[in-house]
Amino acid sequence: VAARRIRSLTPGDTRVTLVDRQALQSFPPSYTWVMTGERNPAAITRDLRRLRRKGIEVIEGAADAIDVETRKIAVGGAEVAYDYLVVALGAELAPDAVPGLSGEAFSYYRLDDAQRLHQQLENFSGGRVAVLIPSLPYKCPAAPYEGAMLLDALFRKRGIRNRVDISLSTPEPQPLPVAGPTLGAAVVSMLEQKDIAYHPQRKTSEVDAGAHEIVFEDGAREKYDLLIAVPPHRPPALVRGSAIAGPSGWVKVDAHTLVTESARVYAIGDVTAIPLFDGMMLPKAGVFAHAE
Repeated sequence: VAARRIRSLTPGDTRVTLVDRQALQSFPPSYTWVMTGERNPAAITRDLRRLRRKGIEVIEGAADAIDVETRKIAVGGAEVAYDYLVVALGAELAPDAVPGLSGEAFSYYRLDDAQRLHQQLENFSGGRVAVLIPSLPYKCPAAPYEGAMLLDALFRKRGIRNRVDISLSTPEPQPLPVAGPTLGAAVVSMLEQKDIAYHPQRKTSEVDAGAHEIVFEDGAREKYDLLIAVPPHRPPALVRGSAIAGPSGWVKVDAHTLVTESARVYAIGDVTAIPLFDGMMLPKAGVFAHAE
């Protein structure tokens, strides 16, 4: 989106280059529908190389380093020079940050993960389904709640809802805290109407895979037959400790211009940390990344 917008606003002799680790881009808001089998992965995937027809250079490769002094990016052993840089590296998923979570929990935060979860759900005939938010922040504040409700609808459609218990646990005090108490209460009411058990202010300590239990910091434990978790998020390795990282590791930007601590370097999307007027942080969500 940024590349196309910049291309449209700049003279034809301006060189606009997009560097991405993979040429095929999928649409994350549809991952929950891939989970339920109502979306085909091919239908939500596009080839970024099509942007070349818009006069945008596309380089497929992961950035290894950003040198803000020489204004160069290292990509696969080569150097890409820039006059202005827009950093849109997103958030890095880190399931290993919670002991026992990696390899035990399913997820729908990546396309291939959503496909694996779909296959698991195809063979699921009943039991305890635990939807878990182990830590903050995470992308798309509504996604876990949407996922839990779509699971409810899926099991009802298959006629097995009476054989399935669904719960949702989160360290948050309410759903979507940044949206305010009224909306949070409305989401809780929706969960109750769908017979989805809701457990706020639960901080995850570990996952006991052998016992099929989530262990919380207060000592409480919850059994599951199927664990669906939001993987913990952290700033990308390329950003952590760099010149543009803030104290939290996320990129600190000016809320009005999106410029970082380094001249001519801007950042947009999930990689940023933008405080709001009420002290909360701007959610990591696609709608904000798009507008930025």
